[in-house]
Amino acid sequence: MQALILDLDETLYPRGNGVLRRIDARINSFMVERLGIDPKSVDAERCALRDRWGTTMRGLVESFELDVDDYLQHCHGVDLSDLLAPDPTLRALLARLPVRKTVLTNAPRAHAEQVLRLLDLRDLIEDVVALEDVGYQPKPAPRAYATALARLGVPAEACLFVDDTLYCVRGAAEHGLHAAWIAPEGVRSNGEAAHHVLGTVHEVEELLARLGGR
Repeated sequence: MQALILDLDETLYPRGNGVLRRIDARINSFMVERLGIDPKSVDAERCALRDRWGTTMRGLVESFELDVDDYLQHCHGVDLSDLLAPDPTLRALLARLPVRKTVLTNAPRAHAEQVLRLLDLRDLIEDVVALEDVGYQPKPAPRAYATALARLGVPAEACLFVDDTLYCVRGAAEHGLHAAWIAPEGVRSNGEAAHHVLGTVHEVEELLARLGGR
């Protein structure tokens, strides 16, 4: 293995810590206040768009004349310093892994930079491939994985991709990357052989060792 491509949200920090809940609330308010969507159904509509298109924003672009910059600022321009803090154990782990490290996220760059700064990991990440860098075509769109690989300059088979979202992991595996799913607590397998299953990002070191990354 030459490179590790990491998702950001709920991959580099624990699932359900409040970050995505805060952003989801901002997305809901945008959909209600700016687009006139019924508050009673907005949560279900947001989830349906996200599941179909990879991000809610991508789904809204298909249905409305959306000002993307306005949307991203409204939904992601929030302070997360009360929810995220440095993780010395993860920092030490990433620092000793002898592979290149990239973040590939469906979030905008400003959000990614804030999260990495609050986790004290930014200097360990060679590159951040954010939503703007993939033409707003989020994972699992092939363009997302292709962009990350092109910027690394390494073949797919030399990379391990790690994400907490199963359809993004499946997309990476279909694109030829080694892929690992950070599964919900208590889930250790989903019966698929195309990818590995991890409990947390801290298990990446052992997996890389098995794949030949050290």
